[in-house]
Amino acid sequence: MKELSTKIQINSGAEIVWKILTDFKNYSQWNPILIKIIGELSIGNTLEIHLNTIGGKNRIYHPKITKITPNRELRWSGKFLFSKIFSGERIFLIETLSDNKVNLVNKEIFSGIGIKLAPQKMEDDILASFKKMNEALKRTVEHQ
Repeated sequence: MKELSTKIQINSGAEIVWKILTDFKNYSQWNPILIKIIGELSIGNTLEIHLNTIGGKNRIYHPKITKITPNRELRWSGKFLFSKIFSGERIFLIETLSDNKVNLVNKEIFSGIGIKLAPQKMEDDILASFKKMNEALKRTVEHQ
């Protein structure tokens, strides 16, 4: 198992961060990494996510939503070929610090035997992409 995680402080309430984070139809307006998400926000639903990483990796994947806690947590999980080879769970946590300040944790937990084969360059690309998405979300939320 491997966890890659980033965190950013956003000067806003959890409700506004949640609203933008879960408004999949408008991702193309603010998100430079997850440029398009098709699907409804409901546990068990499969999403179609269009991804463009900092390092130039472009792909589409189809994870299932596994957890929704409004204003607090969103998770989806997907696999490549078979879950024993490579799977990932994407987690967004909104940690309330005050009425107008939150931390957004943006992380992925990878599992499967394929993790041992993943190069450091891939990890660096994922973390840089998380940070760029975090910064874009912060700008969008704070300019509401």
